[in-house]
Amino acid sequence: MEGRIIERPFGPFERMLALRYLGAKREHGGLAFISVVSVIGITLGVWALILTMSIMNGFRLELISKIIGFEPHAFIDTRGLPQVQTDSIIEQIRMRPGVISVEPMLEGTALASAPAFNRSDGVQVRGVRPEDLRANKLITQSIASASAAQAEGKPKHRCSAIGRGPTGSGSLDRFGDEGAQSRDIVVGDAFAYALGVGVGDKVSLTQSNGARTIVGTAPRTVTYTVSAVFHVGNERYDRYIAFLPIEAGKRLFGQDEGYPILGVRISDPDSAETFVNELMRDQLPYAQSWINRNGTYVTALVVERNVMRLILFIVVVITALNIITGVLMLVKNKTRDVAILRTIGSTRAGVVRIFMMAGTFLGMAGVGTGVALGVLSALFIADIQHFLEGLLGFCLFPPDIYQLDALPAKLEWAEVGGVGGAAFLVTLVMSIIPSMWAARLNPVEALRFE
Repeated sequence: MEGRIIERPFGPFERMLALRYLGAKREHGGLAFISVVSVIGITLGVWALILTMSIMNGFRLELISKIIGFEPHAFIDTRGLPQVQTDSIIEQIRMRPGVISVEPMLEGTALASAPAFNRSDGVQVRGVRPEDLRANKLITQSIASASAAQAEGKPKHRCSAIGRGPTGSGSLDRFGDEGAQSRDIVVGDAFAYALGVGVGDKVSLTQSNGARTIVGTAPRTVTYTVSAVFHVGNERYDRYIAFLPIEAGKRLFGQDEGYPILGVRISDPDSAETFVNELMRDQLPYAQSWINRNGTYVTALVVERNVMRLILFIVVVITALNIITGVLMLVKNKTRDVAILRTIGSTRAGVVRIFMMAGTFLGMAGVGTGVALGVLSALFIADIQHFLEGLLGFCLFPPDIYQLDALPAKLEWAEVGGVGGAAFLVTLVMSIIPSMWAARLNPVEALRFE
């Protein structure tokens, strides 16, 4: 009967011994201090891995949401096509399933200067239809919310950088009302701050393709009035993009008819690559998705995420190595017990299972605590950040620098499960190694000096 109890794999007898060894005091041959340190190390490693991955997921989500909210999801090159053919392509695309809107636009670079402040800087000018700009919620909401906050006299965030201008102001209500004669321009807040301008100030745009003279092509300079300042939270857009009504933009760049680019917004931005491939198969002009257009950013995020995941997982493996030392010391202290178990009929496999469970319980404690701390930290990251800022008296994450009010974090439960499972497997492997050494103990030699 006793033999059968001992030999039952992972049965009550083996679990009882493993838990008893874990609970024994140091003077009774129990766990050493290094085993406790290993649990703490695994906890911190898993915690850091989950929290870091969640924060990187949050940053990726913020960046991608800004890109697909600010820009169209597909770009079709219609340069050189007559207006009639361009209009026909617009109607064909609008009839496709999943298409939200088709936005004619043009792009060009110009030198922007503020005569009143003697400042100048390069800028990418986008000509868009006024109704398309007003339909862009990312831009209109930033202008409306900032204007409302200024009207109510709300103070700036206590962590805002000193000297930064307003994050948004003005209105798009009359943007482009005068068509090709319009002198309205909409700029980002970082661009406005660099030039020292605000709503109502003058900005001159100079581009090289002006009138042809006997000495060459003369630059064309047109002065516009800032009608609105937007803030989308991405320095690339807030600093280097300015909007003109498309007819005014065609006049600035000397374009007579047609539209150089058609921007298409679809209901599922993640399927932009498939949508573009379908357009190319239908013999439409060259098209490019937002993923290809912003490939550098997307690729950098993926590489950074994978490298960080690998580094932190290596940290978890290194901390889990302490379990080998802890279980080895436990085996050394329990040599007499191992000899007795072997004498009364326990097999080597049974000894392996007992000490493997002891080490695995240590790993489960570390992994479980680390997962719990990581999930809670990711869910309440903003509250934790604001608490630490109040406690320490300075800003850990200035919103004017990072363009975010708090650290973004997004939990992916599949990733959490993968981290917990991988960490558990590592601790399991680390527990098997010393357990196999315990099974090779000779009971006669172990009891000789007892």
